[in-house]
Amino acid sequence: MSDQRAQEMIDLGNKLFAKKEPLNSLHQEIALQFYPVRATFTMSGDYLGRDHADHLNDSYPVLVRRELGNSISSTLRPRDQKWFLATSLDEDRDQDPDNARYLEYVSQTIRTAMYDVRAKFVRATKEGDHDFITFGQCVLSVEESPDRQHLYYRAHHLRDCAWLENNIGDVDHIHRKDRMSARTMKRSFKESALHQSVKDACKNDPGQEFNVRCVMMPSDEYDYTGPDAKTKGRKAPFIMCYVDADNGKMLAEIPSPDFIFVVPRWQTLPGLQYAVSPATSVALPDGRLAQTMALMIMEAGEKAIDPPTAADGDVFKEFNLQAGAMTWADLQGDRKISDVFQTIPINADMRTAFAMRADLREMLAKAFFIDKLNLPQVGPDMTATEVRARLEEHVRQLLPLFEPMEHEYNARLLDKTFFRLRAMNRFRTDIMPDTLSGADIAWGFRNPLQEASTRILVQQFREAIEVETGAANMGVGVMRTDLGIARDDAVRGIGVPAKWRRSNEDMEAEGQAKAKAAAIAKAAQEASAVAGIAQQAGDAAQSMRMGGLLPAPSKPGVEDEMTELPDEPEYVDFEDVAA
Repeated sequence: MSDQRAQEMIDLGNKLFAKKEPLNSLHQEIALQFYPVRATFTMSGDYLGRDHADHLNDSYPVLVRRELGNSISSTLRPRDQKWFLATSLDEDRDQDPDNARYLEYVSQTIRTAMYDVRAKFVRATKEGDHDFITFGQCVLSVEESPDRQHLYYRAHHLRDCAWLENNIGDVDHIHRKDRMSARTMKRSFKESALHQSVKDACKNDPGQEFNVRCVMMPSDEYDYTGPDAKTKGRKAPFIMCYVDADNGKMLAEIPSPDFIFVVPRWQTLPGLQYAVSPATSVALPDGRLAQTMALMIMEAGEKAIDPPTAADGDVFKEFNLQAGAMTWADLQGDRKISDVFQTIPINADMRTAFAMRADLREMLAKAFFIDKLNLPQVGPDMTATEVRARLEEHVRQLLPLFEPMEHEYNARLLDKTFFRLRAMNRFRTDIMPDTLSGADIAWGFRNPLQEASTRILVQQFREAIEVETGAANMGVGVMRTDLGIARDDAVRGIGVPAKWRRSNEDMEAEGQAKAKAAAIAKAAQEASAVAGIAQQAGDAAQSMRMGGLLPAPSKPGVEDEMTELPDEPEYVDFEDVAA
């Protein structure tokens, strides 16, 4: 039964790869112009040591593709910055400092796992970035190492992959061609599952390679009913099959809790599971023209520097114009060498050719979004409104480039990584706040698009302060803007770490302490004022007695008309108040 199912997998994969052949031809042409080292879609044989760029006359198309491909990692995934942050998709819940700290802990755990040297995340994404830019899609996988100590990322050649979409447009069925040596197959699969030819190769030629198909699909589609011990008898959502395509033998059927492949696609078309690159699809004619124009300029320059010559065939038997060479001429009579030999003047005006090349390179730079990567320059004399308008325009220009990469590429990689790490029990649940229990985890990003958006938020906060200050100076009543909330939004917008931010309880306690201190200071001021008044009254009474305006104080036992003195100021025990 397994071998019959193996043949079914091979036949299904053959149909998918046959339908994909026209796309491979297009990818081969694109790669020849922009990504020569990847131009192996329709080529066969040994690629090692081959000069992949021997057909090129101009390297500029390759350079602009390389610049945009490298900018993905340096801009969207900068190693020296925290380029992503876990979020619960609820702003009010994320604003809680305890929740923010735990989400930051989740982000740091994922980042540590990604940039583990053994995970090879940087290498895999670097390969995937250039495939994504050049062909509009790439294929990566997120797997656990055999010892379950770390993750392992891999990028796969688009030539070797074919896939299907489900009813909601997600790739959940993929066939991948692979070449495995006999020794690798023996270490990866049970010996009873190996064909006899593989066993013989293990003894005689361990390096001999065999064609293997890796097929991953939903279990319901495969009709896999065997329970998985790790899921306590429940049916796993997906299954990975390894098939010996040379011998039609099933090597392994492995249930999986998730789809381990990530297939980012830049621009999709209705009814097609494969995508296109907006950059190379419009730059392909310019790429071809760049090679033709470079050849034309080289030929024109060569003629201008080393112009053609004309000579009398009766005089020159053999003509040699190489440096240091000598040519014998048979001159008769009074004829001079200039009479039988002359250089054909070439008045080559290269300015037109260089202007055409400059215009072509400008079009290539626009096709690859090179002119939109940098943030706009902000002058010291620009107003806040002008700065905000320029930033908003920059965001609109970057949307077609970075928006698909965030959702289709980085977010899906983080989803797979989070799922795998959670299955490996790498997250502490004992420190998770109760408000985050059961919440969905999504991802926020820090990139030029997000940076420009947060700068707009900070600029809005500054403009609000200016408006409120102007209104207060004009005598307008109560302030309309809640500057506390606006300040918190601006602080989060500029990416202040969660551990820097104080909790609401701490801020409330400090507010109460400041209010109590203000009350104590007010009470002390009032008491001091009362004591001053009493002192002034006593001094005035004494002066009036000395001036005879008031009678002298009565003797003991004798009543006087003025026996009542001003009331003593009420005693305030400041220690009790402070306590």
